[in-house]
Amino acid sequence: MTHAGLAVPTAVFGPEAAVGTAHALVLAPVTPCWDGGAFFAPVTRVLADAGLRVTVADTLSLWDEEVDSLDSFVARWRGLLTRYGPVDLLCGNALGGAVAQALLPDVAPGTAALLVSGPARTDAVLEARLREIADLAAGGRSGDALALLNRRVQPHGHRPDTEDDTEDDADDALAPHDPTAGRRLAAGLRMLCGVDVTDAVRAHPGPLLQIVGSHSQLVTKAHTAAAPHHRVHVIEGAGMRPHFERTAEVSALVGAFLREKGLT
Repeated sequence: MTHAGLAVPTAVFGPEAAVGTAHALVLAPVTPCWDGGAFFAPVTRVLADAGLRVTVADTLSLWDEEVDSLDSFVARWRGLLTRYGPVDLLCGNALGGAVAQALLPDVAPGTAALLVSGPARTDAVLEARLREIADLAAGGRSGDALALLNRRVQPHGHRPDTEDDTEDDADDALAPHDPTAGRRLAAGLRMLCGVDVTDAVRAHPGPLLQIVGSHSQLVTKAHTAAAPHHRVHVIEGAGMRPHFERTAEVSALVGAFLREKGLT
């Protein structure tokens, strides 16, 4: 798929398109490069095992220098939604979660939403942490930016369990600057600053499950929004990646959500 000449890398999991097969569209977080959907693998397995066809898209692939805000970025995604066909479950992680929530007015009223650490709004603390990483990336220090991001996505109070973890962090910090990675990190993280899609989320009549970690250094429950019929679930002890840190608990939550909403 393209938009104004920009390619949108995707990965598809689960059964091929067929009549009666529910379709999930997943929007990726900020990553230094497209990872083929690895960022959502534990949740994707649950969705595919439940019989959904899952399309995972590189959210940032639609960004270029003409994009000057999350609103203009979301407008690009809005223009592409119909190309993916009917979407029964709209998912997003981090930046992808913010974009997915902004797109809720543009999907069918009954569309379900599944978000993992996807902010509906930001605050001064979150924005300061995002800008710190973005400024490193924009300043020619993508290795340092990635090292700091890797620390921030860990649960608050996390300490490396092994010497290898410490060495990995050091290697990240000393890694040569990657201009493409730097642009992606800087652009994606800066777009999250000033986000507030609360009204769009609360107005969505369909089901919604938001999952966040209690020990997240970035997106917390305070950055979520929900209507009375939506659910925000906090995973105790987890950081920004509860689906990797507490895989069994998150998988059970997602599976129950699918069954309750008739998506299996």
